[in-house]
Amino acid sequence: MELEGYVSLWVGEFRSSEDFREYLFIEYDEDGDAIPSNFEKDFSIEDYDPDFREAVFYQQPLSTLNELLGGASYDEAIIPKFHEMFSKNAPKNVNAVLLLYNFHYSPGVEVAKSGLNTLHYIGAVQYR
Repeated sequence: MELEGYVSLWVGEFRSSEDFREYLFIEYDEDGDAIPSNFEKDFSIEDYDPDFREAVFYQQPLSTLNELLGGASYDEAIIPKFHEMFSKNAPKNVNAVLLLYNFHYSPGVEVAKSGLNTLHYIGAVQYR
């Protein structure tokens, strides 16, 4: 759910940047109403503000949180807070990162698989 000052983190492995982009893509119907993305469907998320989303795809898998989140908004605040969660919950081969700011996901689903693509929920922390 939307919650000011929190950021939720997902990491995963996708075959291509196109697969990752399509997975997150929100379509709109003729009336301008949003049609949920596969991400929203898989994690039972009803709504979030895409203006507060950061999504990055890396050509080569990365293994450290510093590599994955370095350069993200509020990286100096969130990397230390996510460190323990990441070391417990992250898969080995990570090439996709999704951050939703002003959003605190209450995990109903922790891992979603779509074909050969996988996304893992890591956790939510306060960033300010």
